[in-house]
Amino acid sequence: MCPRRRFSGRIAPGARFRSRVMSQESASKPTVSASPFLTIFIPTYNRAHTLDGALESVAEQTDGDLEVVMVDDGSTDDTPALAERWIARGAFPLKYLRQQNQGKHVAHNTAVAHASGVLFMTLDSDDSLLPDAVEKIRRHWLAIPEAERAGFAGVAGMCLNEDGTLSGDPYPEPVIDSDHLRIYGRCRMNGERREALRVDVLREYPYPRFEGERHIRPTLILRRMARRYKLRFTNEVLQVNRHAPGGITDRRFAYRMANPRGLRLYFLEEITLHDADKPWRTLHRQHARFVRYSLHSGIGLLRQARDAKHFGRWLLALPEGVLSWIGDRFRLRFRGGRHTHRRLRRRP
Repeated sequence: MCPRRRFSGRIAPGARFRSRVMSQESASKPTVSASPFLTIFIPTYNRAHTLDGALESVAEQTDGDLEVVMVDDGSTDDTPALAERWIARGAFPLKYLRQQNQGKHVAHNTAVAHASGVLFMTLDSDDSLLPDAVEKIRRHWLAIPEAERAGFAGVAGMCLNEDGTLSGDPYPEPVIDSDHLRIYGRCRMNGERREALRVDVLREYPYPRFEGERHIRPTLILRRMARRYKLRFTNEVLQVNRHAPGGITDRRFAYRMANPRGLRLYFLEEITLHDADKPWRTLHRQHARFVRYSLHSGIGLLRQARDAKHFGRWLLALPEGVLSWIGDRFRLRFRGGRHTHRRLRRRP
C-alpha cells in the first residue's frame, strides 16, 4: 500500500461559493454547445459563505466544455443573490434550480434530470476543482476505446485534503478498469474519491427516496450500477475537499439516526445483492448493521429474518446489532448524541 503523500501541484482556490435561488424551470445563460462534455453538479444548503471558491475553481478550468447545475436545497441565506451575480458574470453556463429541503440525494436526482452533459460530476459547495480537472477527465474518458465505452459508466479520480495531502491511498496502478464491487478486492477505498459518470447511466439509477429522510449513502447507486457497468479508476487528482462545520461529515451520528431507512436499504443490498466473495468478518459486520438500522426503522426481527438472504449469518449477527441499537438509543437519550464509547465511533 502506498503511503499518503503531499500533492505538489497547484491547488485551486478554496471552495468558497455563493449561489442563487430560482425555480426548477429556470436556468442561466445558454450552454456553449447543445451537449457539453461535463455537467458539474453543485448541491447547496445555506452555504453562501463557501460557494464563491467552488465557482471560481470552475471558472479557472483549462477545458471549458462544461456546464454547472446548482441545486439549492431550500437555503435561507443570501445564496440567491450570489447565484444571480455568477449568472450575470457569464463565466460558464449555469443552471440554478431550487427545491424544498429534501437532501443531497434528491438534489442529485434533480440535477441529473436537468443535465445536458455527457458526463456528470459532483462538486460540493465547500470544495474546489483543480484547474485541469475537466481536461484530465476528458483525456481518460477518450482513452477508453470507443467500441468499449458503452460498458463503462465513467471515470474516477482522487481528491486532496485541505492541507494538500492525498485523501486516502492511491490505487496500486495508475489506471484500473473495474467496478465499485470488485475494486475493493484490489485496494483500500479509503478517503475521498470522485467519479465523473455518464448522464444516461445515472438516469437508470436514481437515488431512492424515503419520506422524511434527507440522506442516502452515495455509494449505493455506484454499487448497483457495478452489476452492469465498469469504471476507469485513475490516480488523477481532481478536487480539493474541505469539510465545513455543520455538514454531513461533521455530524455523522446525527445523520445516521435521522436517516435509518436509507442505511437499512444499503446494508440489505450489501448482504443480499453484493454478498458474493466477501470475507466472513465483512458480512458479519454488515449483517449487524442491517439489524441495527432495521430496528431504528421500526422493523422487527421476523421481517428482518425474512429479508435476510443468509438466515444463519443474520442470527449470529443479531446480538451485536441489537447491542449497537441499544447503545444508539442510550446515547441519544442520555448523552445528547456525544461520543461516549469507542464502539460508537465505528462507521456504519
